[in-house]
Amino acid sequence: MLLENTIRKYIVKKLYICFIILILLSLSSCSSEHKIEAFKYQGTILLDGIVSSLPKIKDQNIEFVFHTDKYGDFLLKADESLSHYLIPANELKVEVKLYKNYESENVEAFSYSEYLKNKNIVAEGRVATDTEIKFKGIAFRYLPERIRYEIKSRIDNDLQSYDVKSLAVALLIGDKDFSDFYKNLFQQTGTSHLMVISGLHVGLLALIGFILARVLWSLSPRLCRKVPAQYIGVIFSLIVALFYSLLAGFSVPTQRAMLMLLIFGLFWLSTRKVTLVRILIISFFIILLLDYKSIYSVSMWLSFCAVAFLIFISIVLQQYEGKYKLSILAQVYLSIFLIPITVYYFTGFSIVSIIANIIAIPLVSFVIVPLLLFSLLLSFIGIKVWFLAVMFLQLLVSFLELLIGKFSFIDYWGYFSFTSLVVVIFGLVLVVLPLSNSFRLLGLAMCLVFFQSTENVSQQYGDFRLHIFDTQNQLVLVQDKGVDVLYTNEANLQDAYTLNNVLKPYLRLNGIDKLDYVIVSNANENININELDNIVLVRNIIANTINDSFKDRFIKCDYDNSLHIEKDTFYLLESDGYCYLNLHNQYKNFLLVPDSPHKNQRKVFSLYNRFIKADLIVSPVDLYYKFFHKLKPKYFIYSSSNLFDKDKLKSLNAKNIGVVDIHNNGAINIIIDNKGHMQIKSLLKNY
Repeated sequence: MLLENTIRKYIVKKLYICFIILILLSLSSCSSEHKIEAFKYQGTILLDGIVSSLPKIKDQNIEFVFHTDKYGDFLLKADESLSHYLIPANELKVEVKLYKNYESENVEAFSYSEYLKNKNIVAEGRVATDTEIKFKGIAFRYLPERIRYEIKSRIDNDLQSYDVKSLAVALLIGDKDFSDFYKNLFQQTGTSHLMVISGLHVGLLALIGFILARVLWSLSPRLCRKVPAQYIGVIFSLIVALFYSLLAGFSVPTQRAMLMLLIFGLFWLSTRKVTLVRILIISFFIILLLDYKSIYSVSMWLSFCAVAFLIFISIVLQQYEGKYKLSILAQVYLSIFLIPITVYYFTGFSIVSIIANIIAIPLVSFVIVPLLLFSLLLSFIGIKVWFLAVMFLQLLVSFLELLIGKFSFIDYWGYFSFTSLVVVIFGLVLVVLPLSNSFRLLGLAMCLVFFQSTENVSQQYGDFRLHIFDTQNQLVLVQDKGVDVLYTNEANLQDAYTLNNVLKPYLRLNGIDKLDYVIVSNANENININELDNIVLVRNIIANTINDSFKDRFIKCDYDNSLHIEKDTFYLLESDGYCYLNLHNQYKNFLLVPDSPHKNQRKVFSLYNRFIKADLIVSPVDLYYKFFHKLKPKYFIYSSSNLFDKDKLKSLNAKNIGVVDIHNNGAINIIIDNKGHMQIKSLLKNY
């Protein structure tokens, strides 16, 4: 017994030392890098570094992360002809042309620059194709990434004829490169978490490692007398879990699972008891210690919240008996608790997720993942048995497809704040806990916050609003006491990113669930509004050309079809395929000019100058001078992502015309209250 305790203490001591060394190594890698000087964006720069991620094919280019000790991580693109160089762990010297993408600033919109910052990407660039890449060797610290690359290459080769190849790659090495079909499938069924390597996958591998090591060690009584088999089983399971976590890309959910397993193993080896809650809290702070930016990660909050809810649910359900009943109830409770979190992060939730997960979780965890691992191991000795795993993956996809319907995913149309999230979750806790009826009624009342209705902001306050979005192509929303008019360039209607990540969040925030009119400033015969129809109800389309997809809602852009909304008039001015909008508000007048040439602007001015009025002009292009000379506006809103010409700025300022551009200000909001007071605001300044 004394020998056993001595061995136990020795093993625990060594594991603690290894654990501390890993943390110190991670912290040392967080040393501050040099900032990239501004002038280096104007030419090329030589970089010495390492290919530190799996290369991906995007738009006929290879995209990869390139790590440098001097600056940090770069997100680079290269021609496909350079693919033989761009293998993970390769140390290279490359010439790169750095660039800065235009970063828009819109209300509640996705920020690409923040996304890169949270991923520790310092800059983007493109590898110069006319220069030589110098190979300098292999960096062994990125060996796990190299192994991931080799495994992915093997899977791509063996499963190249199967549609579910990307699912196999995701489940084995954590590389999620799904088609839009699979993304929508997992989102609408609430099963996206199954494609993330986390506790289920890491725990399964650790269990297999534990059983294997314990059985083999037990075959030798002599070894068992020196070190008990269960100690070896635990140590080997931790090694297997760590190795698999590294191969899986060591994402935040994988880190959480690995750390919880490691902490539990250390406490078990030291004969100390520890609760799951304490393990979860310790894991949380260790992840933040390793990378504080993880706090901005959605996957981190989803992963930790799901485990915390499971712990809470398991305590509540102790009163029930029966393994299957407990499993089903736990899944139902967990799905309900996760609804407010998915609404907060993804603005919607799946109503079929309970049914989907009851079947999909055991199928993936206990059938598909073991079969994939078994098939992968056999493939290294030339035995191909992938068909079994592929068959069950196809079965999974078919099952999930059956659940998809018109209402399988509910889009939450309203603003669900963090305060609302906390209130609803606390309400669910009160409902689930075995408390008195009064507390449960209080919990139900708190849950009603989830069903709060969002009133149209303009209608609620009785004001007039003109919102100019910060986008590549002109996009303006007019909010007139509950009547909402979208004035847009035709290119925006084909841009799913702008519609879903810029327009949709703003509509949701302002309680706008329909667009009364959509005015297309430069429509062509191929105009298509299907993308816009997918996110909001569109009642009428004003354009110069008609399309069969909206002929029942079509209004031609013509002066005779001008709109009259209470005391305001929307004059539609058409010329050579361009649609101008002159808005006569009760207190102010606005002119919206499309991306039209000067020749067209002169024609419009000569045709309609008798009644055009403008206290404020919005346009993405330089205007015909008479618009300023004759109309004498107080403000000119330059709605282009390009910088406004400095000489023209001085000229307009000399005429007492204020110039506000979206390039320097982000999205601009103009509000006229019911007393006629006008405010011009942006995300960065107020005027």
